[in-house]
Amino acid sequence: MKIGIAGIGGIGSNVARHLAQARVRALKIVDFDCVEAANLNRQFYSMSQVGAKKTDSLETNLKGIFSEIRIEKVERRIQPGDAEILFSDCAVVVEGFDDKKLKKMLIEELAASGKIVVSASGIAGSDMDGVQIRKMGNCRIVGDFVSDQRDFPLFPPKIAMVAAMMAATVLRHMEGGNDE
Repeated sequence: MKIGIAGIGGIGSNVARHLAQARVRALKIVDFDCVEAANLNRQFYSMSQVGAKKTDSLETNLKGIFSEIRIEKVERRIQPGDAEILFSDCAVVVEGFDDKKLKKMLIEELAASGKIVVSASGIAGSDMDGVQIRKMGNCRIVGDFVSDQRDFPLFPPKIAMVAAMMAATVLRHMEGGNDE
């Protein structure tokens, strides 16, 4: 079963790390960006990778955890109308975008696909007590549903916790169990 990850920043790179640690065999990672030093406090990259493509860097890091993992890299910015085609071969798609419009677009485009979409909402700020998982149709959303990065600073432990919960949701779905 191939898992798709749309956006491999703080959420996407850490979900991928957890999936590699759990020995998930196939990932499709989609991102257009390069690693930035300012984001290393919450993303699964290292200082030596600053300036490199995120897709290449994440592949290196994941293969360092689980050498047998197969990673399909797509280096591009996802545009409206892309999601169904890009992730047609994935059973589950993880949404890892910063942009609310892109989040909405991905969820809406995959709503009728039958694929499970695992998304995040409300991951800023240091309050971790309100983080939960909500099920909405084929979408599982993890977060506190309140804190926005416009209003609160990003708190690396909260991002790590949300990413871990998202990965656990994917893994439970893969096992055929309750994915909430």
